[in-house]
Amino acid sequence: MNGRLIPWFTYVEKRPAMQGCPSNGVLALRVEWDGSGEVVRISGLVTGPAREVVFVDRTVDPAILTSAEMDAQVRAGVLALGADASS
Repeated sequence: MNGRLIPWFTYVEKRPAMQGCPSNGVLALRVEWDGSGEVVRISGLVTGPAREVVFVDRTVDPAILTSAEMDAQVRAGVLALGADASS
């Protein structure tokens, strides 16, 4: 698998579905893809405490097919981080 880190603000800027989504401590997203160029996993690098949180893992849930579905999963995961921090 290949991958790359994308700063949070860059991801939000490029993905219209993410506009207005707070970072909730996510500094960057690690996007990994397979040999055919298909996105396999998206995880967030989070502060306080520092950790990596997986938002999309198509090796576990291959039914996630579209970029809109991936954005929805990432957005839901990031919003859940905010909910966890406020409880």
